[in-house]
Amino acid sequence: MTKRQERQERERDEMRQAILDAAGLIAAEEGLEGLSIRKIAKHIEYSPGIIYHYFAGKEAIIEQLLEHGYLKMVSDLNTVSAKETRPELVFAQTMRRYIETSLADGVRYRDIMLNESPSVLSHTAVLFRGASSQREALNLLFRLLRSFEHLKEKDEDDLERTAQVIWSGAFGLILRLTMEKDLPVEQKERLIQHYLETTLIMVGHL
Repeated sequence: MTKRQERQERERDEMRQAILDAAGLIAAEEGLEGLSIRKIAKHIEYSPGIIYHYFAGKEAIIEQLLEHGYLKMVSDLNTVSAKETRPELVFAQTMRRYIETSLADGVRYRDIMLNESPSVLSHTAVLFRGASSQREALNLLFRLLRSFEHLKEKDEDDLERTAQVIWSGAFGLILRLTMEKDLPVEQKERLIQHYLETTLIMVGHL
């Protein structure tokens, strides 16, 4: 690749990112339903037609936003302290971080996790057989379960289904807490803690 081609490629990547950044800001203020090509173009001070050189349309931009948002959400799970080695505490800390991170941006979480577009589902679908080896979030949960001494020899399919059910429980709790946003903080905390405690009890009886 020549220097000119490298520069053109870099400029193209920068423009795509500028479009996504503008779309993200608009979506944060007005929701995905308020997003439009015209608003994005106005934000980056280009004509609407320019955007179609980089994305097929609004839906393609939304899919990219949701995909990037999900990948960031998953990467945040890996920041739980590596100093803690007791499986039950690592499990509880990781699941709590996932729930709290998701609730901190509940609208985006809902937009991502309820989106049915194939490109987003290619990251968020976790209930198919073999998902624990193909989806980072479920793989992390699968590995957390495997770290429990009594689950080290557990059948792989059975352990994967356990991870899928636990993940689905967290998903449901997050969605309800996002929808019922007027709940007192104390009640939200009690529900999260109860979910973690009952899940650990269930894991202990596997």
